[in-house]
Amino acid sequence: MRLTKTTARDILRQVEGEERFFNADGNVFGGLAEFDAALSSMPQEVFNNHCNSQKCDFASWIEGVLHDTVLAKDIRKANGVRAKIEARVSERLTQLAKYR
Repeated sequence: MRLTKTTARDILRQVEGEERFFNADGNVFGGLAEFDAALSSMPQEVFNNHCNSQKCDFASWIEGVLHDTVLAKDIRKANGVRAKIEARVSERLTQLAKYR
């Protein structure tokens, strides 16, 4: 997917209602920046509930709701390795911020 200003804005937008990500610990994320901020302090058991070597709810949400197929693919390739996922989400936010 070619990254444009319009695409970056779509990925970075805040979503509402049922489009938000409802985390197992009760936290709710309405956008990629909120998800990134919460990721580092998310308890490991909550992280594992949503993302492991078999599935990744985070990637599904990022692809299906935020329309970022590139980041979703990278997260899936990380196979539940938290450090890789945290790093890639932060890198992607930095990359997208250049298009604001």
